[in-house]
Amino acid sequence: MSYVDASELRRSVVRTSNWKVCSQSPSAGTYRTATKLAFKIVGVNESCAHPPRPSSGATSSSGGSSSSGGGSSGSDGSTSTGGSSTTAQLCSIRSNAGNCYHAGQFCRKADVGATTTDAAGRKITCGYEAGANRWHY
Repeated sequence: MSYVDASELRRSVVRTSNWKVCSQSPSAGTYRTATKLAFKIVGVNESCAHPPRPSSGATSSSGGSSSSGGGSSGSDGSTSTGGSSTTAQLCSIRSNAGNCYHAGQFCRKADVGATTTDAAGRKITCGYEAGANRWHY
C-alpha cells in the first residue's frame, strides 16, 4: 500500500489515523493479494473536493521529516522591506532547511507545547504523540 497527500502541499504521511481517503487505485473490488493499492488522502479535517493549497508566496517541499527530531526556530518569518519590518505569521517555527513543518513530522523537545502554522496557514502544535514529539493539528 502507498499513501499520497492529495493536496498540493506534498506532506509526508507519518500516521494514517490523521488522514482520510479521497480516492484509491485500483477502485474497490476483489484483487489478488499481490495487488498494490495507492490511496490519495487529506487531513481528517480537510475537504477532498477542495484540498489545501500552498499560500501565495509560500513554497512547499516534499518530505522534510526528521527522524532525529531536528529542526530549528532560527527563522521567525520576519522580513524587512523598504526600512519597515513586518512579521509573517506563517510558519514561525521552521526546519533547519527553512521549510514549514507539517502535521506528523517530528519536533524538538524545546518546541513541545509550541504552536506555529503549516504552509497552508493551519495551526499545528508540538506534543508527544505516537511515541515521539510530533507536530499535530
